[in-house]
Amino acid sequence: MRTAIVSDLHLGSATGEDIARDPAIRRVLLDEVRSADRLVLLGDAVELRELPLADTLRLVQPFFEELGKAMAGRRVVLVPGNHDHRIVEPLLEEVAINGGRLGLEHRALPAREPAERIDAWLGEAELSIAYPGVWLRDDVYATHGHYMDCHMSLPRLECVAAAAIMRAGGHPPDPATPADYERVLRPIYGLAFGLAEAGLARGATRPSERAWRSVSGRHRNGGRARQATLKAAAAAGVPASVWLLNRLFRADFDPDLSSASIARSGIDGAAEVVRRLRIDAAHTITGHTHRGGPWEGEEAWPLPGGGQLHNSGSWVYADAFHHPGSPPGPYWPGTVTWVEDEGPPRRVRLLSERSREELKAAVAHAATAGRG
Repeated sequence: MRTAIVSDLHLGSATGEDIARDPAIRRVLLDEVRSADRLVLLGDAVELRELPLADTLRLVQPFFEELGKAMAGRRVVLVPGNHDHRIVEPLLEEVAINGGRLGLEHRALPAREPAERIDAWLGEAELSIAYPGVWLRDDVYATHGHYMDCHMSLPRLECVAAAAIMRAGGHPPDPATPADYERVLRPIYGLAFGLAEAGLARGATRPSERAWRSVSGRHRNGGRARQATLKAAAAAGVPASVWLLNRLFRADFDPDLSSASIARSGIDGAAEVVRRLRIDAAHTITGHTHRGGPWEGEEAWPLPGGGQLHNSGSWVYADAFHHPGSPPGPYWPGTVTWVEDEGPPRRVRLLSERSREELKAAVAHAATAGRG
């Protein structure tokens, strides 16, 4: 079965960074995946943590209607992540009521909103839910990867929240089950969805992006001198803040916020999840970090006990992560990962020829439309 994997669309983002909402960019994506026998939306397909649900659904409807036409008569598998975790709540409730145990793959049909609405928009495409991951072949496992937030050294907001809960209730054991990670992370996701539904998260910039922009000096406004001053001030405060977090939560966050350190944190966090869950696969595919790879010229990402890690990138353009004039880096959006009947996963970059100006214009247009 020929499978296409797309992760981190974040459709319905208040910031407009979900560039697949742009009709021209969406056409590029759909033209690529329409030859697939199966499409896996590998987490954070819908952004449910920034706007009330009704507003989000209004924004994402055109995408799913067009996707349904492109995938008519074939399978679409939605694997929820942290930003669309609400979609998997009915499945988790059913497992709990029946006294079951959450394993590496549970399957369900759309049972409640918003999954039922998405299913209707997809028309003749066959939608199913899989969580926390899906076996694509006997040797290929795919999961969004949000469990890595329990192990990442990057002091992003969600990792700090997880550290606070683990300080009170303990870390996932070794070996662990998906239920052990849900115990830590599920309360965070419920709170985030509730804040968005109450209109308290509208227009909020992601904290991780704000921090990166401050430390890297990548501000939208201000001259070089002001940027250098802000960068120095932010960088000076980071070690002290991280020290305080580590002392408060008995954590091991790293004050190094360089791009290399951030990338390594994600890879190491994913590897630790694979090890603790005892995922026995030659290839494990994640999303979540928006850092696709490994790309041509990079070393492979080996996993404990054998196997290789892969990341399916994102369809989010966050200006803070892309330097002017540089060629597309590992966070550049527009990746589709292909899994054939045999062989390793193969990544295709569909937007590598697009300029920063084109993508920024798409973001600005979508942000304006989102306020309508």
